Amino acid sequence: MNVNHIVQSLFQENLTSNKALELRDGQLVYGKLTKLFPHQMAEVQIGSQKMLANLTIPLTVDQSHWFQVSVTDDKPVLKVLPQSQEVLAEKGNIKGLLHQLHLPDTKENKLLTSYLLSHNLPITKESMKALSEWLPHSIGKQELSVIGLMIERELPLTKEVFSSISSLQTGKGVSVLIEELQHQLSTNNVKEPTLTNLLASLSEGGKITQDNMVASLKEVFHKIGYSFEAELLKQLQIEEHSSQEMLKPMLLELMGKDVPAVVKETAGQLIDKVTGYQLISQQTGPIMQMVTEIPLRFFNQQVDVTMQYTGRKKADGKVDSSYCRILFYLELAHLEDTVIDINIQNRIMNMSVLNDRALELMPLIKKAEEPLKEKLRDLDYMLMSVHVKALTKEDKPLWSSPQSISASTYKGVDIKI
Repeated sequence: MNVNHIVQSLFQENLTSNKALELRDGQLVYGKLTKLFPHQMAEVQIGSQKMLANLTIPLTVDQSHWFQVSVTDDKPVLKVLPQSQEVLAEKGNIKGLLHQLHLPDTKENKLLTSYLLSHNLPITKESMKALSEWLPHSIGKQELSVIGLMIERELPLTKEVFSSISSLQTGKGVSVLIEELQHQLSTNNVKEPTLTNLLASLSEGGKITQDNMVASLKEVFHKIGYSFEAELLKQLQIEEHSSQEMLKPMLLELMGKDVPAVVKETAGQLIDKVTGYQLISQQTGPIMQMVTEIPLRFFNQQVDVTMQYTGRKKADGKVDSSYCRILFYLELAHLEDTVIDINIQNRIMNMSVLNDRALELMPLIKKAEEPLKEKLRDLDYMLMSVHVKALTKEDKPLWSSPQSISASTYKGVDIKI
């Protein structure tokens, strides 16, 4: 298993065909009439679900049609879409849907429509028209999974958002891009001293020890600019030097300057990477999830740490540190792919370390377990156990998708991942 590709599971594992259909206002669905009732009402089966529809034109039982969802008082109502006779009888009727949306009958539009239908993702006239304006000519599973995630998360259906999220599946890590940008600024004699100093700080600083891990994570998180837009939206009092210490706003400013194309290309890739992680981090009700990639230095080795934090917020809006789950994914020089899974319930912690060299690691970790318990007790946490296991392909589902965290998964103090 390659840790660099684990983020792909955010897209692949949760857009499944058995996902429950959630009807949204304006959505188009394909269903079959199963029963007729008085007052122009009928029972419609959409997949495995049955709903009542308002018939605006006479229809026959056992016929399938396209319906548009209209939500009134939080209750979805289905209305039949008028259809021309030449496309009325087609099963699946993707061609009929494209006809209704006044979209060309292209291979790309067919693939996208089929994908959305098979994964129970909402289709609206507005979303399909927005996507068709920039839909890639070469569209495959990867592109479809990104678009599916955008629709599921109700993100803006723009080419820029698509590019940012796509960058998480492909491309270079944050630390590699930082090093490349440093080199390009130097070789092309681009004078950006503040940016150059920040890049050097990110690539050479952030050294991790037992005593400064939390502080280092917070510092790097701030310097990259993961929270930049959030701070602006909250209208916080950001001092001028504070925003200058953030990588993302500096890169955005650099893109507007007269610099070589190769510099802009790398800067754009870094912006996409940071923005992509910002977009897939989310909050649903009291549940919040953050996914980031952070360049850190362990024992003089530069490492990109992919971190997923899932927890809840208290009534005052602060993060509840008593209940959360944190997963770290690392590629180390000697240990190679490594996963650290920390689960905290009521300040009681269970930790798992997954690595292909589990048998070699076990004695070392067991030796460090008691000192770790003592340090955690000082922070009012109780470490119950540290498990060491082999890292196999079966462990990949450990990485839970943002869309799998929803209000329905929140029960009391438990977090289902």
